[in-house]
Amino acid sequence: MATEFKTIPLIDISPLLQKWDEVNESQNESIAGVVKELDEACKNEGFFYVTGHGIPLPFMEEIRRITRKYFDQPYEDKLNIKLSASTGYRGYQAIYENITTGVPDMQEAID
Repeated sequence: MATEFKTIPLIDISPLLQKWDEVNESQNESIAGVVKELDEACKNEGFFYVTGHGIPLPFMEEIRRITRKYFDQPYEDKLNIKLSASTGYRGYQAIYENITTGVPDMQEAID
């Protein structure tokens, strides 16, 4: 059950990247701490911000630019990659096409 919150959790996942190849990674305290933070954020707020991922800012800005360019296209052009069984249920979803807990989502998406 979600609770009322004032801020979006900011979680540093760098321990997951630093320890990914350890034999006993599940026993590592820093990894367990990150997993606990992720679990609590998902249960309490439902979403979170991530830092320590190692993705360069210029790359993230380029992805954002490309994403905006795609979603700014006319609807008919976006349908060129429409989500369907033949695409392995990957592709574009228009507003109200995605259903969450029985309620249509008011968002466009690419899955």
